Amino acid sequence: MALFASDEWVEALKEEANADEEMARAAKGFDATIQFMIKDTDERGDLPFWTYIKDGTFLEVRSGEKECDYTITGEYPVWKDIVGGKQDLLQAIMTKKLVFEGNMQTIMKYIKAVNLLMEAVQRVPTEFN
Repeated sequence: MALFASDEWVEALKEEANADEEMARAAKGFDATIQFMIKDTDERGDLPFWTYIKDGTFLEVRSGEKECDYTITGEYPVWKDIVGGKQDLLQAIMTKKLVFEGNMQTIMKYIKAVNLLMEAVQRVPTEFN
């Protein structure tokens, strides 16, 4: 079990997402970087991680900050609920629990891939602080 948003956790996420054959089809043609920013985690501070996906393959998933095509920012408890399957990512964006920056039209075109990514997130054995 890996600590949420740690290097070990993001590597497990990359492996989980790349193992999903449906993801490869759903994200074909998508070439983008996505920054996930987890705010206010107490002793660990902010926990940013980012991913680079191209044609359905996650080429990189790393902890840390990077200038990305898309950014999704939210408080730690919201992200914890998303990872635990208690909160839907898109619902959290629509209700402004998360802040989305980037081209929403393009993301909506690849919404199946986004949902599959969140399913992969939920399959990673995760420990929270």
